[in-house]
Amino acid sequence: MDRNPEIEKVDNNCCNELESKGQASSTQLISENSRTLKWPIQQYRTMQVWDWLFKSYEVDGRILLSDGLITIKDIEECIVKGNCKKLCIRLQAWSILQCLLTSVKADTSGIVIGDNAELTRSNMPRDKVFEWFVGPLFVMKEQLKKLELNESEEACLRKLVMVCKNETPEDWNDSGYPSEDSVRRAQLQAIIRRLQGIVASMSRIPTFRRRFRNLVKLLYIEAIQPDASVHHIGEILKARLSGQRSSGKGSKKGGYENDDARGNKANENLDVV
Repeated sequence: MDRNPEIEKVDNNCCNELESKGQASSTQLISENSRTLKWPIQQYRTMQVWDWLFKSYEVDGRILLSDGLITIKDIEECIVKGNCKKLCIRLQAWSILQCLLTSVKADTSGIVIGDNAELTRSNMPRDKVFEWFVGPLFVMKEQLKKLELNESEEACLRKLVMVCKNETPEDWNDSGYPSEDSVRRAQLQAIIRRLQGIVASMSRIPTFRRRFRNLVKLLYIEAIQPDASVHHIGEILKARLSGQRSSGKGSKKGGYENDDARGNKANENLDVV
């Protein structure tokens, strides 16, 4: 049956109109995709991430001081001896663990490193050494996410990082940890040990060590006296290290020389770089 020319004309017009709209829509989509691809991804610099990290250490150090999980004596030993596992390793591991737990709660694809800032594999610094340190943190975050810790477990875990050896599940027997599951405990202890290993490796970087020493000095000054000066704190340490000079062992002169050497070391350690 022959079609009405008028109807055929309308059909052709409709087809042309739809085709035109489809092409326009496709062009618009391609254009939008092109613009999207042109938008730059905010790439973080290594120094930006280190700055965030040390800011976290500073804030968390104050929290641990107020909670009694680190003491003034711990800080003094760190300053004088230059090697204190509780501050150099456990404080830093505790702070990074806080970050990972926050990221899990926020359900982010990356790691929350500050207000409205998220570190992902696409925007992290393109630095081989940095990737070696930070790359495993993404894996640990996913491991924590799968464990689905409750609030009481998280609170206890933060304490265990500071006070326990975390070598075997039995180390937590008298810790008050809510879960008796030995496999679960072993998984969490493995995460803590790996965190501490990463921190120990980072601490070998000279610039990193210097910044952390300065942070410890700052915490010590704040802990002793809010308005104390660096020189005043050095004198306090000198007095504490000298103690009572014994006249029975060796010559008196030798005793004074040794005490002065210790005191001078304390002052040198407190010189802010």
